Amino acid sequence: MKVYLKVRVQALEDLAEEIVWKAVDLGADYASIRIERNHVGSVTVGNGEVEKSTFGYEEGAGVSVLANGAWGFSSSSKLEIESLTKAVSFALKIAKNIGGKLGEKEKAELADVPTIRDKTVELGKEKLKDMSIEEKINFSLEADREMRGIDGRIKGTTVNYMEGYGELLFMSNEGAKIVKQGSRCYISFQAVAIGKGKIQSYRTRVAHKGGFEGIKSQDPFKKAVESSKKALNLLSGKNPPSGRFTVIMDPELLGVFIHEALGHAAESDLVVSGESILADKMERKIGSDHVTVYDDSTVKWWGSEKYDDEGVPTRKRLIIKEGVLKGYLLNRETAAKLNLEPNGSARAMSYRHRPLVRMSNTYMDKGDYSFEEMLEGIKRGVYVKGSRGGQVDTAMGTFQFNAQEAYLIKDGALDTPLIDVSLSGLTLETLLNVEAVGKDLSLHVGFCGKSGQLVPVGDGGPHVRVKEVVIGGKQI
Repeated sequence: MKVYLKVRVQALEDLAEEIVWKAVDLGADYASIRIERNHVGSVTVGNGEVEKSTFGYEEGAGVSVLANGAWGFSSSSKLEIESLTKAVSFALKIAKNIGGKLGEKEKAELADVPTIRDKTVELGKEKLKDMSIEEKINFSLEADREMRGIDGRIKGTTVNYMEGYGELLFMSNEGAKIVKQGSRCYISFQAVAIGKGKIQSYRTRVAHKGGFEGIKSQDPFKKAVESSKKALNLLSGKNPPSGRFTVIMDPELLGVFIHEALGHAAESDLVVSGESILADKMERKIGSDHVTVYDDSTVKWWGSEKYDDEGVPTRKRLIIKEGVLKGYLLNRETAAKLNLEPNGSARAMSYRHRPLVRMSNTYMDKGDYSFEEMLEGIKRGVYVKGSRGGQVDTAMGTFQFNAQEAYLIKDGALDTPLIDVSLSGLTLETLLNVEAVGKDLSLHVGFCGKSGQLVPVGDGGPHVRVKEVVIGGKQI
């Protein structure tokens, strides 16, 4: 079996090299291929019943070409010379047609990067491939039982288990060859509580890049029960006040704000196209002195990769330092347009998708304040935790988020639980209004959507205190 696998891998590398050079022979100025072979699976358990269990295998390749100053992309689910040759021809046809319509200033160029030849392995100790499907289903059922067992007012529970593991081969005509073996596992727990004439829900989640030991280290059953306890607690919540308040954000809600309102605005494709409030603001003050923000692929977390999907080494990217804008997220094309150095920010959902400028793990750096110090002096404010989603406009610089959990702050202490709390405002105004940043720092897991592609990301930071945040709700 080992001999067969070695031959199989070598055959794929030979195939990749042949396709890349065929693209060049047909007129590509640059060509790359990403070959993926992945095992994927999911389990959904609801109210004690297995609603869905799907496990399978998929493979394929995506081909990117640059010709006549324009990009072409095509993919194939068949790893064979005939299908991939058709993909190359189609990608080149797209590139040449688009390129013929572009002005010289609109044409794409690639910034220079080092040629990488490397192999990375992140499969962990308790490999997902060594666990049976029955083990994964039973784990989900047990988590569901734990959630339902704590109180009769828990009327609905859902456990979603998702996994993926396999191998990716990247090769380009510039000589790059990168092989990545990895695995990821993500589990969410959602509980619905009914009581006092109210219905409330709460979601928690655990995830890990590597083996299942990383899931176990996060005490997943405790996390599952937490969703039920939080849902029950929300039954006693009251409607929030409305108006402008001093707000304390927990690391999870702060992370969502940093990711959605700031991180997307720092994506250089939006900067180049004029769809970001951060365009032309490099080295300008856009936040208070307390605000330092990174997008970091070097930390061992959910959104990290050693190399991006253009074969460029990733890094810890400084976006804001003490309130001053210091950097963007860049792929090779936008780096060339902005005359900056590429920083490994091109990511694709799968071989079926072309790489886009994307975040990895985006967070605000920690400061010097304790949570108790942040509470001091707040006569009437709001403490917001977790996120139920929201929306942003990177061009206008506006945001609106909904908190999962919240508490009224009265005279420097936490008071009444609140429900249905909404925050809104202007991104840059909010960054300038950060007046205290906590000593704590934690990262959280999630997925980010852009142009129809979903990729794993992390976000977070410490607790932060922000003045003049607009809270929507009813007066209490």
